[in-house]
This record gives sequence, C-alpha cells and structure tokens, in this order.
Amino acid sequence: MNHTLSRTLLYGGAAALLGTLGLFWKLGSTDADVVTLLSSADVQLRLAHGIPERDKQGAVLDSRERMITAAEQHLATAERLQPGMAVTAEFTGFAHMLRGRFEEAAACYERAAACADCGAEQRDVLSFNQARMLAKAGRFEQALAVFGRHAAALDARYGHQRVIEEAAILQQLGRAADAVQRVLPVLADAQADPMASVQAAVQCLESGRPDLAEPALERAAAQVPIADYHRARLKLSRGDVDTSLVLLERAAKAQPAEVRRQLDNDAGAWSAVATHARFREITEPGMAAPAR
Repeated sequence: MNHTLSRTLLYGGAAALLGTLGLFWKLGSTDADVVTLLSSADVQLRLAHGIPERDKQGAVLDSRERMITAAEQHLATAERLQPGMAVTAEFTGFAHMLRGRFEEAAACYERAAACADCGAEQRDVLSFNQARMLAKAGRFEQALAVFGRHAAALDARYGHQRVIEEAAILQQLGRAADAVQRVLPVLADAQADPMASVQAAVQCLESGRPDLAEPALERAAAQVPIADYHRARLKLSRGDVDTSLVLLERAAKAQPAEVRRQLDNDAGAWSAVATHARFREITEPGMAAPAR
C-alpha cells in the first residue's frame, strides 16, 4: 500500500481528532476532561508511531513503551468518563496495533465502527484497518471477508486500494494466480492513480508475472520515481546489470530514503551486484573515491 495512505488509514479518524473534539466541546457534548485525555492520547500515539519498537541492538525502546502506556491510561479514563465513543475505541485499537496485538486491534476497530457517533468516513477507515489487522494476525480469510462486506464503500472512497490489499493477502495464502486476477483491473485502468499502478505491478512481480508488471512500471515511472527501483530489480533478474544500475541511480536520486528502505528489505535480490563498484557508488554515496 501507498506509504502515506497506509499511515492515514492506520490513524483513521484520529487524523481529524482535534477539529472534531473542538466541535464537540463547543456544543457541550464532550466533557472538557475527555477532550484533554483524548488529545493527550493522540499525541502519545503519534509520537510512538514514529519510533521503532527496538533500537539497532535489538533492545526495546523504553520511551516508546512509556508513550503507549500513557495513551492507554488516558483512553481507559476517557472511556470511564464518557463510554462508547468511536474515537476512544479506535485509539485503543491503534495502541494494540503498536504493541503488535493485531487481533485485539481488529476487534477494537470493529467495535468503534458500531458506535453511535461513528460517521461514514470513519467507518470506512475502520473497516479497512480491521481487515489489515486481521491479515497481520494471520486471519487471512477473515480479512478477505471484511473487505468483501465493505467493498462498495471502500472502492468509492479509496479507489483500487482494496483490491491491492486483497491481492497481497491472496499471495500470502499461496493463491498467486488469484492475486494477479485481483489487480488486472488496476493495470487496465488508464485513469488509475499511478501509485496504485505501481503497487499492482509489484504484486504481479511477486506473483511471477513480470510480463504484466513491466509495462505498468514504465508508464508510472515519470510520476512515481520508485517505479524505477522495481524496474531496476526486474532488469537485474534478467541479467541486464547496466540498465538496472541506471534505473537504480535514477530512483535513488529522486527518493533516497524510500530506495534505501527497499534495498534493506530486498538485500538478497541485490547480492549479485553487492560488490559492484557502480552499485556501491549509488548505495553508499559517502564512500571515498579510489585513489588515482
């Protein structure tokens, strides 16, 4: 999934929390103490979301744990003062997600969607996140069922993102052919968001259909530079090292942080050129030039 969209969906209605609570406060329908508690939980969860769970030595980061714990305490108090608010249940689900408790997170998102104060947009976000958390918990069939129940609303709001997520789940179930079938409409849609086209193409690569992936990546590359990274991997797999490195360099110049993340995830795929001087120049720009 698009990284920005992924973060938005994870946070869901929380992204508009302060504006929403401000309106409730004016109307007198939300206790000021509850506003303060939810706002504090919002800050703590956002900060924790931006911190890795462990440091480079593998040790749990205490600061992150303290933030999540503080948020959970605020949420428990808010629920006691004013039970049944969708945003409280959603934030609690987010806290569970940060702790890796994906089934608990899915249950909270489902509960939040059933709250009387849950609006249509928030409900769509919650349904999307419920499915995503079920998939992370290994409950793949349940995740697909949630997507299926809410398909019309999710597609109206998020375009092709549902089928891209479904394809990834089908891939994990070992149903590569079904995964490809899910994303074919994305590849065929000339009006599809370019990032969605890249995601669909990457799914085809993972499902063993580079023939479908390559044209989509070529079309999207002008608008989505990371497409060149995936084209570079494809060229390398075919033994075209020179073209691969040209494309990798182009992607690295356009999106250095994202390319670095991809390289870390795909280290094995690049092992054949790991010692190649040109590859090292691209991936280790601070490396000193050899003496003349």
